[in-house]
Amino acid sequence: MPTRPAARPGTPSPNGSTPDLDSFVDNLPGNVYRRVRKPDGTYVFEYLSNGLFRQFGIDHLALLRQDTIRFDWIHPDDKERFVTDLEMSAATLGVLDHRVRIVGHQGRVYWARGIARPNRRPDGSVVWDGIVIDVTREIEAETALRIAKDEADRAHRQAAGAITSALERVAQPLRQLETALAALAAMPSVPARLHGQLADVEARLRDILATTGQHEAEGAAAEPYDGPSTLRALTRRQGDVLALIRAGHSNKAIAQKLGITPGTAKLHVSAVLRHLGLRRRSELVAGVKGPARLN
Repeated sequence: MPTRPAARPGTPSPNGSTPDLDSFVDNLPGNVYRRVRKPDGTYVFEYLSNGLFRQFGIDHLALLRQDTIRFDWIHPDDKERFVTDLEMSAATLGVLDHRVRIVGHQGRVYWARGIARPNRRPDGSVVWDGIVIDVTREIEAETALRIAKDEADRAHRQAAGAITSALERVAQPLRQLETALAALAAMPSVPARLHGQLADVEARLRDILATTGQHEAEGAAAEPYDGPSTLRALTRRQGDVLALIRAGHSNKAIAQKLGITPGTAKLHVSAVLRHLGLRRRSELVAGVKGPARLN
């Protein structure tokens, strides 16, 4: 039996019902839009669904009423790059694929990815038909992976530095012992039967010293050990987070001040606590006396 084609939005289905196009689009887990760049370089929306902006707490109808789109829902640090990408897409008619931070209700930051295909109208206007989806969780997962990798790399560097330091302390006494054994073996009063034993011990010491030299070279290639101050081993972003925690800010406030999502702020706070060997942020505020930094 032949299969029956699926019904399209706005087309009656075999059971007689007709899907409402607007409700169908608004229920999608993202935004559908048509954005136009006029010949004078200004932008307007000809169509904008409500799906994703409803989640972000942004009034999509207000954006549709704007005579010129101001892109004020995009994070200030991302706006210039976003507009540059738009202009490049308009000039080349290349597909627009970007990820930007969105500032939603009460300043909460989200990550969104937009994909749109442009075409040029006879009057010179450029039209993008596209979609926008929420990628906040994906970005936070990437951040968590990057933090974990940074911590693993730092642990490796510190371990290499500690091993190198230990070997440097051992190497000099071993060399002195090697010299003493060589002098002892050269003494005429040493019985002949001990010469072979002394030569064997000396050979073993040379092997140990060769291994020590190899570890020293490997340790020198890695970053130097940060030393006893755990604060100096924090990344720049973690230093900023530490300063804000000590100032009494919540994860939500940290996210807003640094232009990151609350989930990303939580990841950084956890990384700071873990790196300093603390379990609660109250311990961090009470126990860390080093200099804070927030640039």
